[in-house]
Amino acid sequence: MNAIPSKQNEDKNLSLLRARRRLYKAAKRYQGAVVLVTLLLPIVSLSAAAFAPGAKAYVAAAALLFGVCEVIFLDRWHKGLMKTAAKLQEDFDCDVLEMRRNEFLEGASVDPEEVYDLSAKKSSPEGEQQLRDWYPVAVGSVPMHVGRILCQRENLLYDGNVRKTYSRLLRIGLLLLVAGFSVYSIAASLKVDAFLLTVLAPATPILNWTLREFFRQRDTVETLDRLKSESQKLWKKAIEGMPMNEAAERSRELQDAIYNHRVASPLVFDFLYRFRRDGLEAQMNAGADHLVAEFQKKNAATA
Repeated sequence: MNAIPSKQNEDKNLSLLRARRRLYKAAKRYQGAVVLVTLLLPIVSLSAAAFAPGAKAYVAAAALLFGVCEVIFLDRWHKGLMKTAAKLQEDFDCDVLEMRRNEFLEGASVDPEEVYDLSAKKSSPEGEQQLRDWYPVAVGSVPMHVGRILCQRENLLYDGNVRKTYSRLLRIGLLLLVAGFSVYSIAASLKVDAFLLTVLAPATPILNWTLREFFRQRDTVETLDRLKSESQKLWKKAIEGMPMNEAAERSRELQDAIYNHRVASPLVFDFLYRFRRDGLEAQMNAGADHLVAEFQKKNAATA
């Protein structure tokens, strides 16, 4: 009853997803490098304390300088990548789900030349296959205004579940860091000034990053839960017979919130997506099948 299953696999839309993935990969590599450097700083400091005490002050200064440079320079570049990737996903959604673009919110689309440059190099066959059937194939069995809402709901649910897992891992990581630094300080019988210079100052970037990332992910999960709740309300109205024009406008409003979320939300490392992909995709497809059956049953009863 709609063309979502076929349109999402058209070459032009697969190119948008491929370009988006390349930008996110670059952003995640940057984030991984930041985490690695901030994690190594306290290790270098502890090594300096043991083998080159005179270098402790330099290591502490380097840690503080790195934190400042990361906020002032690298963070801006990183946010630029995120915004462009969100635009690519928005263009994909607008074409596949047949929605009008909100140019006031999004601005101009990514230039086709840039999309070509970003998507020209294909990844492995497995990676290319992961781009296909972005939304559940079952949504093709319902009218477009209903399938559109269903795709938005499943997108929010998938993203929220991944981030909930990541938030739990960050909480565990933070506790392990604090425990590890505390145990070392006690075992080494460090005085307060030595603790501040040798442990706390170099460890500040990784502790700050983990805390900031945990709270940002938690806030993002709350936003996704709220948006999913709104999509659920919209879904119930759709199966009760909401007019197509009204459903389209409400979906556009929901899509505006989804776009803002994509621009501002923190990243999740790819290893977590790989770890949870099979289970989450099976869950998403099962949920779509259930909701499509619910709509068809309701529609048959009122026909």
